[in-house]
Amino acid sequence: MTGRSSVDLDSPTPEQMADAIASLRAQLSDELNEYCNDVDQSVAMANEWYEWRKADKVDDIQIAQSDNTHPPPYPIRGYNFVADANTVAGQKIKDIQLKMSKYFGGGCWHKRDKDGHPIYIERVGLINLKSLFRTCTPTEISEFHLDMQEFLNRSIFKECSQLAGKDIYRQFVIFDMDGLSIGMVTHLQAINMLREMLSKDQLRYPEYMHRTFIVNAPAIFLTLWKLIKTCLDPRAISKIHILGRNDYKELLEYIPAENLPAFLGGTCRCSHMPGGCVPCITKNNVPDLPRKAFLSLRHQTQISYSDPTHSYSYDFAPAYSDDGSSDSAISSPVGGGYGSWFGMGRSASPRRSVSTENTPFSTKFRVVYLRFTADRGRGMVIEVLWHQHGAATQVGHIDNDNEVLVYPETLLDPQRAPVLIELKVPNRAGHLVFNWRIASFDEGQAPFPDANEARVPIQLEYSIDNEEDLLKEFNLPPIQRD
Repeated sequence: MTGRSSVDLDSPTPEQMADAIASLRAQLSDELNEYCNDVDQSVAMANEWYEWRKADKVDDIQIAQSDNTHPPPYPIRGYNFVADANTVAGQKIKDIQLKMSKYFGGGCWHKRDKDGHPIYIERVGLINLKSLFRTCTPTEISEFHLDMQEFLNRSIFKECSQLAGKDIYRQFVIFDMDGLSIGMVTHLQAINMLREMLSKDQLRYPEYMHRTFIVNAPAIFLTLWKLIKTCLDPRAISKIHILGRNDYKELLEYIPAENLPAFLGGTCRCSHMPGGCVPCITKNNVPDLPRKAFLSLRHQTQISYSDPTHSYSYDFAPAYSDDGSSDSAISSPVGGGYGSWFGMGRSASPRRSVSTENTPFSTKFRVVYLRFTADRGRGMVIEVLWHQHGAATQVGHIDNDNEVLVYPETLLDPQRAPVLIELKVPNRAGHLVFNWRIASFDEGQAPFPDANEARVPIQLEYSIDNEEDLLKEFNLPPIQRD
C-alpha cells in the first residue's frame, strides 16, 4: 500500500498505540469514552467478559441467522434474515422457550424506530409469575435470557446496522404495564432474579439500551421502580421514560406510526400473524398448541426447485355459529410485502384478486387455521384465496371473477419451525385455494442451495381445520381477539 506507514501490529510503538487509541475514541460516544477513562477497570472488564464467554461456551449457542434453519427464540416482526414468526412448538424449539412463551406476558421484536434501532415490546403486566416460577427453574430462565441477548447481538443488530448504514448496537424497549397487580410488585423471587439479570447485563451486554419506555404504568409501579433502579447504572436510568395510562404520544416522536402496534398508539396490526403484533398466550389471543399438533399432519407433498409450487383446494359448507354474533365484513390481513406472483407465469394475464375490504358482501365469518411444516428449504411463500359457490361456480372450479384474496403472498419459514396462520372467511358454501411456492432469489436472505442440494425435494406437510374443531381437539379455550 502507498501513502501509509507500515505498522507492526504485534509490536507497535507507544506513539502508534496512542494514535490508534485516539482514532478509536474519536468514533465512540461520550458515554463509552467515560467508561474507558479508567484503563485498569476497562481491561479487567474486558478480560472478565472474555473468560465468561469462553467458560460458558456462549459463542456455541445456536441462534437463528439467514444461513441456518434455527428458529428465533421469541416472536419477531419486520426483519429480512428471518420471516415473521411466533413461538410455535416445533421439534427445534427448546422447552424453556415454550414455557416462557406460555407464561411470560407476551413479547416481540417489532420492526425499528426512526433511527434504525430494533424495537422490543414486552407486556409485563400480563406475566403469569406464579406459573412461571412453578414450572421454570432460575437456571432455565437465565438460559432463555442469554439466548435472547445473543439473538439480539448476533442477528438483529447485524441486520439493523446493514439497513441503517451505521453501527446499531442498542435497542428501543417498550414495557407495557397494563394488567400489573400488587402480587407482581411484591413477588420477591421475581424481583431478586430481575436484579441479578440487570446486574449481569451491565457487565456482559453494556450499553444495549437506547431508550426504554414504561407505558400504562399504574401508581403501584412507582413502588416497584424504587426497587429496580437501585441496581441500574445512572446512565441507564436517564434513558428510561415512564408514561401513564393510554399516553403514547411520546412514543410516536421516535417510532413511525406504521411500526408501532395499534394498542400502543400506532397503526400496525400485523394481521397476517396469529396474535397480531404481539402474540400473548396469557391474554389468549393466539392458540397454545402442543408439539403433537404439528406431527403427522393430514396432507403430504413434495416441492422441488424445478417445480416450485403446490396448490390445494379445501371445500366446505356453511356452519353458522350459535353465539348470535352479528354480521361482520371480511378484512384482508396485510402480508409481508411481496407482489402477486401466482398465476402470472402460466397464463396470459395475472390472476385477478379482489381485496376483501372491498368485497360486495357482508356476512358472518368463520376462522380457519392452516398448519404447515417443511423439512428444508429457504422459506415458503403462501397465498390463500376464497371462492364462493354459486350459480356460475361449481365445486372445484375456479372463477376468477368470484375470488377473494384472504391471505396475500407472505414469506414464512416452515423450515425453522411449524407455521400457524389464521384465515377469516365467509360462512357460506365455497372453497379455499392454498398456494405455496419456494421463495425466489430476491425474497429473504437465506442462501440459495447449491446444485446438489437443489436436487433434493422439499417435504411439505399441512392440515386445515375450522377454529372450533382445532381448539376442541387440543382442549384449548376460545381465542380472544382485539
